[in-house]
Amino acid sequence: MRGESERFKKKVILSEEKMRYQKKNSLWKSVLRISLILFIIVFAYAFIRYNIIKGVGFQHVPLFIANKAVALFSVVLIALSYLLGPLARFFPRTFSSKLPLRKHLGLLGFSMAAIHGVMSMLLFTPAYYPKFFDSSGQLNLTGELSMLFGIAAFFIFALVALTSIPSIEKGMDEKDWIRIQRIGYLAFLFVLLHVLVMGIEGWLNPSAWPGGLLPISLVAFIIIALTLLLRIVVLFSGRRI
Repeated sequence: MRGESERFKKKVILSEEKMRYQKKNSLWKSVLRISLILFIIVFAYAFIRYNIIKGVGFQHVPLFIANKAVALFSVVLIALSYLLGPLARFFPRTFSSKLPLRKHLGLLGFSMAAIHGVMSMLLFTPAYYPKFFDSSGQLNLTGELSMLFGIAAFFIFALVALTSIPSIEKGMDEKDWIRIQRIGYLAFLFVLLHVLVMGIEGWLNPSAWPGGLLPISLVAFIIIALTLLLRIVVLFSGRRI
């Protein structure tokens, strides 16, 4: 009887582990499907704006244009991961079932931000980004501030992503884990400053926008600003997330 009981317990444990694995796998599949659609839309926008309308050479699609798309894509994913909580509070019937996707969206968004960082370093020359350099080839104030805010955002998001790893999350106190996750809003503020410093000069000259299409940096700014604004609304409404 005891042996049968032990075997039964093992079967239950294996069954529970299998269910958890299937659930995680299902969540990742959902996130990847959503992400693929979003990336196609973002990449198409960048391609149309810069290659088709502005006339940037097609030889720059693999890195220069793709980097712009990846940057905006990472912002969209991270914004979604932060927006789902507040939206679930205001519209529970629609968004509560989507809450488990937050971690996966955030981790994928951080991964895309890391790829954006690597691609940017490969391209970071006066030939590609002249507005970041002075005549001597050194970084000017715009370049240094933009890089400073981008680096600060990346390292804060790295801490948030690290504590999202299940093995690390399990070993943390719940209150400490929540505090660290919410530091991500500070990182998003740094990303806001990153794109603001980088693109504000071009934003103020709409007549120069190719086809009247918003600069990608401005699109990112609007998405981040709306995300942070909703967070402020939640704080003042007294709703907890």
